[in-house]
This record gives sequence, structure tokens and C-alpha cells, in this order.
Amino acid sequence: MGDTMTGAHVNRPHGEAGTPPRIPMRPSRLLLGALIGFVVLADAAVFRAVLAQFGPLHATVAALACLAFLARAGVRWTLRQPAAIALHADGLTVWNRAGEAHYRRIVGCAQWGVVVALTLSSEKGRPRALLVAADSIDSDTFRQLVVRARRAASAYL
Repeated sequence: MGDTMTGAHVNRPHGEAGTPPRIPMRPSRLLLGALIGFVVLADAAVFRAVLAQFGPLHATVAALACLAFLARAGVRWTLRQPAAIALHADGLTVWNRAGEAHYRRIVGCAQWGVVVALTLSSEKGRPRALLVAADSIDSDTFRQLVVRARRAASAYL
């Protein structure tokens, strides 16, 4: 599968001079827990709102439809998360599950404790968001990512 990159950088095999190491990403239990909590809370809200107007049968059908939709969206989001990253001074190389690598420049960031939200440029010009929780990578890499993200994003402020 292709290990090519988009953008100005060319991907080199791991180990060549100047190539940052590929850092595997684990699924974040924190983000998965938050996702499940959101789905349950939203589903309960739909059930209660429909129950008040139309009764238990309609509320159950609406809640099941909501649950199916949100669960499917959650699974798709989970599968789209990167399998690995490599840190650069102003961006990231992001590998998907198929092994394709894409260089993305960091254009914004925000941090909430153990979660950093990155705004990354894309080849289509539309920014993409990436949430990285501290439990998905090792602590030293997370610290380096936050520092580099702040520096790279400050260039766009």
C-alpha cells in the first residue's frame, strides 16, 4: 500500500536521516467513553422529548432510530482515526488504517487537560479536526505534540 505523502514533503522509509519516527496510536478509552456517553445522553433526550408528545411506542421507535444513527456515526468516526502519526516542526504525518500517509500542517490547536484538538490543513483546502487524547500515545510524545502544535498554530494567529 502506498506510503506516499501529499504536500511538499516526501515520505522516507523509517530510519532514514531526517525522518521522524512513526508513532502508533491506540484507541483512546477517554474519547470512546465520551462518545458512548454522548450517544446515551442524546438517545435518552430523544426518548423523553418524543414520549411527552406521542407516547411510549413512538418514543421507543425514535430512540432506536437515534441510537442506530449515532452508533453508526460513532463507529465511522472511530475507524477514521489515524493508526499512526509522526511529528514535524509545523505539522504531522498521519497514517490511516490502509497505510496511506498524508502530511498535514497544523493551523490551530486547543488543549483541555489530557485532550488536544488540532486543526489540520488538507489537500482540498478544507481544515480537518483531529482529537488526540493523552491515553492514545505515550506521555512524552503527547507533551511534544502539544508544544509543537502551540508553536505551529501561533504562526496563524
